[in-house]
Amino acid sequence: MEKVLISSLHSTQKLRRLLKKYGFSIVNKNPDFILVYGGDGSVLFTERRYSSIPKLIIKKTEICRKCDYTFGSLKSILPKIKSGKFKIKKEMKLEAEVNGKKLVALNEIQLHTKIPIRAVRFSLSVNGKIFETLIGDGVVISTPFGSSAYFSSVGGKIFARGIGISFNNLHNKKLKTFIATENARIKIRIIRDNAWLAADNDEKLISLNPKDIVTIKRSNKVAKFIEF
Repeated sequence: MEKVLISSLHSTQKLRRLLKKYGFSIVNKNPDFILVYGGDGSVLFTERRYSSIPKLIIKKTEICRKCDYTFGSLKSILPKIKSGKFKIKKEMKLEAEVNGKKLVALNEIQLHTKIPIRAVRFSLSVNGKIFETLIGDGVVISTPFGSSAYFSSVGGKIFARGIGISFNNLHNKKLKTFIATENARIKIRIIRDNAWLAADNDEKLISLNPKDIVTIKRSNKVAKFIEF
């Protein structure tokens, strides 16, 4: 683990000096690992761009749920990476497919009404169990990694295993958040009105129309994070 790529929207001069001091080569491609310097959004962006490459997350601000280490901790962390004294934690992802288009998410797949003043009508199927004619702003399907993010703001709680399903402002039914198995097959069918399908903070949205069916399942890909 000697070649490192830095992913950050902030100044990286101090990072570069420190990495070179400990004998790391800073590269632009084919890294052994990626140092993510920023917040939660930076983690999601970097995973999307450099899927499955091990990542070390260093937080830039206090507003970062998924950042375990600070800039100050690098002096003790970098020698451990150099000598191989670390572990790789793997996190599951979700894959959504509709009309031949796919999205992959580390945090969550979200279906959200396209027009704010109109609710979307949809049905939800989880391993064959069907919840018919749901009316509201949408639904959030979360990984354990993403359970502390948007999922928690729409009624979900942090969980360690499975796939979380939480509803965004349902108007007609009182359905509580629940956790499906991690191998669950989830289908969402649009009944009326239009919606967006989103993955994490990716700006590339998929437009959904009535009769469209979205299939969501565990992805074959995983995210990898360096831990000690």
